Order: sequence, then structure tokens, then C-alpha cells
Amino acid sequence: MSTVEEDGYSSRCDLCDTEVIHSMTELLLQGLATASVDSTTGDIFKSASSVAVAVKAELENYMLVRTEALVRESVVGDEDHSEQLMKASTRPTEFLSDLIDDFVALKKNVLSHVSGFLSSESRLNKIKDFMQKMETENVWALDARKATAETILVSIDMKCIFHCPERFVEQDKLADHRSQCKFRVVDCKNDGCSASFSAIHIEDHDSICPFKALPCDQLCEQHVMRCEMDRHCATVCPMKLINCPFYHVGCETAFPQGNLDNHCSKLLQTHMLYVLQATTRQNATVNDMNQRLQLLEKAQSLNEMSGALDVRSLTLIIKEQEAKIKKLEHDIKTQEAKMKKLENEFRSRNA
Repeated sequence: MSTVEEDGYSSRCDLCDTEVIHSMTELLLQGLATASVDSTTGDIFKSASSVAVAVKAELENYMLVRTEALVRESVVGDEDHSEQLMKASTRPTEFLSDLIDDFVALKKNVLSHVSGFLSSESRLNKIKDFMQKMETENVWALDARKATAETILVSIDMKCIFHCPERFVEQDKLADHRSQCKFRVVDCKNDGCSASFSAIHIEDHDSICPFKALPCDQLCEQHVMRCEMDRHCATVCPMKLINCPFYHVGCETAFPQGNLDNHCSKLLQTHMLYVLQATTRQNATVNDMNQRLQLLEKAQSLNEMSGALDVRSLTLIIKEQEAKIKKLEHDIKTQEAKMKKLENEFRSRNA
């Protein structure tokens, strides 16, 4: 961008924060999709695709006019507009989002208000699908959106937080400056990372880059990528603490796994003693188990004998009870016979 000054032509650097510009370009595409969908909802004669180009032109003009008006009013001393511009200068994406919301509200028809109230999820899905369609069909090219975003950002960034305001009369000096400007685009230097960003964010990116090689958290001599650190520390790191292989026989020492060979060679005799003691305990346990097994076998035999005796006793008791029952039945029959005889004698006398 060039501007005319008293001593001739001068050029501004105007490099911008790429992260902010990226966010603004996404907002622009979303705003166009939303306005196109909301302005044609329920209209059988129009579709979002049929109005997108016209709506894009309206949206660009609306944002530029609103931005210029805000800057102009703040310059002439309007306190409210000056305060708004200062807020916009520190939160440009929020400012742009508000502008787009205002434009979308103007484009909504009656049916879109109702349908948006009744089915917000359906509306959002339509907007998302139309955004993807516009990207595929290049309805609003990325470079064009970047140019619009940069124009708005440079206009409102009064504190020069997100763009470079430096001016140069000579083009070679401008070129030299841009090669060193804090807003120049740089690539991450960490092997495997493909991220690009403004130089002002080098430290921020470096602090979170998953491909950054860092000293091992467990202080081994290796440098490990941030994204591999957890796996390294939990598996192959020589400083990972492990238990002695002879832990189960008595050696409860824990040490870095890189010291395994040294530990085993130094404590060879101790480990052999642990093994011998464990073997002795195991033999004693085996003998004890054998003795217990023999006792269980004897107990089982006694239980079987006892069970046999119990069966015999129960059989005798049952036979005795059966005999008593038979005798009782015989006595009852005898008594019944006597009763019948007495009844017959009584009847014959009365007859």
C-alpha cells in the first residue's frame, strides 16, 4: 500500500498478524454463508447459492462503510466512537463478528426468523454445508477474504498491535524491513512441524509445538519431541524407575532401568541368597502342603466311615418305626372288630 506525502511517495509495510487475519477470514466466510441462508429460507424462487455473490458484495461494502464511519467519527472527536475504536483496536475479531451479526440481522427474512427459532440445529447445519460448498466452488477466494480482512484490521488497529505501521520512501529499505519485521511470516524450525505464523508468535508457538525437542523430563541424556515425551518416559527412558528382577524373591530395590546390569552384577551374591532362601521356603511349603493333603485324605476316609455308620443306624431306626406302625395298625383293626361285635349284639337285643 502506498500513500502520498509531502516529500513524495512512501510505502507502508502493513504486514499483519497472520493468526488474526486467519480468524477474520473464517468469520467472513461464515458471515456470508449465514446471510445467504437466512435471506433465502423458505423462498421457493431463491437459494443460498443464487444470492451468494450479491450478498458478498453487500457484506463487503457494509463492513467497509461501517469501519470508515467509526474511524471518521473518532477522528473528529466523538467520545463514544473513540471508545468503540479503541475496543476494536484491541479485539479486532470481536469487532468484525459484531459487524457481521448486524449485517446478518438485516438480511434475515420473516421465515428465517421463525425457522431459526424452531430449528436452530437445522439452520446451523445448512450454514455449515453452504460454507463447505462455497469453499469448494471458490465463491469468495481466500486471497480476496484476506485482503478485505487486512483492510479492516489496518483501519481499526490504532495501537498497531496487529499490524506494522512503518513507512519507507525507498523500496529497498521497505524490503529490508519486511525481512526483519515482527509480523513477517516464518516457518517453524522444529523438524516435522509444518506450521507457519507471524514472527511475533515464535516463542508462543515454540512453547506448545508438539515437535519441539526437549530435555527428557526424567533427566536422561536424550532430547525427545514434546509429543513423544510421555511415551518415552513410560517405556524406553533409561531413567525410568523399575523393580529389581529378583523383587519377588526378596530384593525390593527400585532403580533407573539403565542401571539394571550394574545392579545385578553388584548384588549377584545377594540375589543368589534370596533365590536359595526362596527355594528353601518353597520346599518347606511343599512339605507342608503334602502333610496337609495326607490329613485331608485321612479326614475324608473317616467321614466316609462315619457316613456309612450313620446310614446303618438310620436303617435300623426306620425298621423299628415300621414295626411299631404295623403293630399299631393291627391293634386298631382288633379294636374296630370288637366295636362291630358289640354293635351287633346291642342291635340283636333291642330287636
